Amino acid sequence: MTQPIETVLRDVIASHMKIEPATVVPEATLEQLGITSLDLVEIIMSIEDAYDVTMPLDANEAWSSIRTVGDIIALGHSLGFGGGD
Repeated sequence: MTQPIETVLRDVIASHMKIEPATVVPEATLEQLGITSLDLVEIIMSIEDAYDVTMPLDANEAWSSIRTVGDIIALGHSLGFGGGD
């Protein structure tokens, strides 16, 4: 995957949540975007598919530790998923 995690994540969230990509910014909270714990699991699975990897966290861990789009971006960077825009 050559696209930066920010781009992939924006596209995945916007598509999954049926919202405008411009609203998917790092400071947006999952709550602001209407993302539930099930949505988060599906978003993580889509990112895993895009990068052909498995993220090392379970659903409960993800829901308790990820609060913003920026948190998901930071996780992606920590795992080496693409650079910045």
